[in-house]
Amino acid sequence: MKIVKIDSFETFKKIRGNWDSVYTADPQAHFFLSWVWLSGWLPMVHESWFILAAKPDSGDSSYVAFFPLKMRLMHHDGGGFETEICMAGNSMADYTGFICLPGYEVEVINAFATHIQQKLVWSSFDVKSILEYDTRMSLFLRSFPGDSFELSQLRIQSKNEDDPDNYIAPYVSLPNNWENYLQNYVSSNTRQKIRRFLRKIETSDEFHITHVDANNLKSHIEILLGFWTTRWRKHKGDNYDVIIDYYRLILHHCFKNNCLYLPVLWQGDRPLGAIANFVDVQQKSMLFVITGRDQTHNNPPPGLILHSDAIRYAIENGYKVYDFLRGNEEYKYSFGTKERHIQHIVVKDKNYQNRQQDVKQILPLALQLAIRHHRANRLIKAEQGYRQILEVESNHPEALYGLGILMRQKGEYQTAENLLSKLLQVQPNSLKALFSLGNLYQTQGQLSKAVETYNQVLSLEPKSAAVHNNLGYILQIQGKWEEAITCYQKALELHPGCIEAEVNRANALHALGRLSPEKQAHYAALNNDLGSRSRQTGDLKTAVAYYQQSISMNPDLAEAQSNLELLLQEQIKQEIQSSKEKTTLTRA
Repeated sequence: MKIVKIDSFETFKKIRGNWDSVYTADPQAHFFLSWVWLSGWLPMVHESWFILAAKPDSGDSSYVAFFPLKMRLMHHDGGGFETEICMAGNSMADYTGFICLPGYEVEVINAFATHIQQKLVWSSFDVKSILEYDTRMSLFLRSFPGDSFELSQLRIQSKNEDDPDNYIAPYVSLPNNWENYLQNYVSSNTRQKIRRFLRKIETSDEFHITHVDANNLKSHIEILLGFWTTRWRKHKGDNYDVIIDYYRLILHHCFKNNCLYLPVLWQGDRPLGAIANFVDVQQKSMLFVITGRDQTHNNPPPGLILHSDAIRYAIENGYKVYDFLRGNEEYKYSFGTKERHIQHIVVKDKNYQNRQQDVKQILPLALQLAIRHHRANRLIKAEQGYRQILEVESNHPEALYGLGILMRQKGEYQTAENLLSKLLQVQPNSLKALFSLGNLYQTQGQLSKAVETYNQVLSLEPKSAAVHNNLGYILQIQGKWEEAITCYQKALELHPGCIEAEVNRANALHALGRLSPEKQAHYAALNNDLGSRSRQTGDLKTAVAYYQQSISMNPDLAEAQSNLELLLQEQIKQEIQSSKEKTTLTRA
């Protein structure tokens, strides 16, 4: 059995037909291993994801199994890296695993296990959210011998005793008709409630249910997420933004791919509740994803009505399972559910330390992690990551560049210059290194050096709009307004959408008294926006200049005034903190 590693989204898209054929034929497949769900989820994954694809050694070019995984990298405080393999669906897939054509299971399991053990460098393998009855995953895990690997079962307990047990997933095996379900799956009390409330909705002029379509998609999703936010925002804490972004994107994605069932219950023009379900046509299942309701309204009960409506729809369309997914909330059991249990296994490689000679294999992951910290403005972690990469490979171009930019953000200009100069020794024609070095000289007021460096960039890339814009700014600083305007115009000719050049040109015209009052108000707002953008990237000096320019164009722009005040306060705090750190070092 041959194993191929797929790690690009373009390749993943090309194998959809092959993936769907395996998925449809696999009796143990579930929606979180479908091409549709993964194609919505993988673009959101920050870690380095990949798919192990298995094909027979014979000439057949089709794959017979797919195993979605991802690699995470952790930095040791004392230096060095540690890698962890995870299931690619973490942290949003309720179930994980792999898909396989029947008849190939044994060969595929051996091939996957051998590849993971021998071809990948990792310290731990986090096998999370696997169904307890998944015999294939059990056989797969048994392929990790005890003399080399340590397997342990993990069960993370919630701090709140009232939280549901997420290692239990209730579901309903659906009968062939709705009446059979009501008679044999739910209690007489629940049966009476379902009939009474559904009849009330269907015969009432006051209440009604609408189902998602192309015209109401956005409004239905926002109604649902609005209800969910009201109930769960505080409870989810720091995870809220990640979760809400996932729901918004995946619900739109699933509607586009015809696998979303999203009804909203109304009382007149007032929404009372909403529910979203994934619809798995191939595996004939419907999966309950998220719900929300008006917390002030209980009669009629939105949850009971909407779940009953969804279960009836599933039965009428020939579906075999209504899956409530993880969490043993009490209300789920009123619908006649059974339980699935979920396991979380962690595999530790006992010989990981002996395999550290392969550390260069994980430098791309280390760089990816450092860049992610950098973009999120976690500068301490980003710096640590860049420096650890450089300890392994002192001339690593991307690490030199990233650390150089970071040092400039911190105001350590000489260190930044040394790093960028070293990068230019490694890659003499690196445009981004030259451009960043020119920016560094400009920031320090070394204008002749900046011009010389920018001209080096232009000798390699004459059509660089950013360089023409920056040259214009230097001319503007020198009071050469007309020449500056010519440079800005050149930048706009090369790149009409260059907002910085457009705003700088307007600022120059304003200084010469040639900008109309109407345009002053417009460009005052754009200067404010650019100030905020510069502040986010850590370029506080440029941010101050943009805010001040905004205020000079429109003194009544309160937002710019507020932004400037906050930024100046932030700078003062940073200076005080820096002074304290220097004092501490001196005393030490």
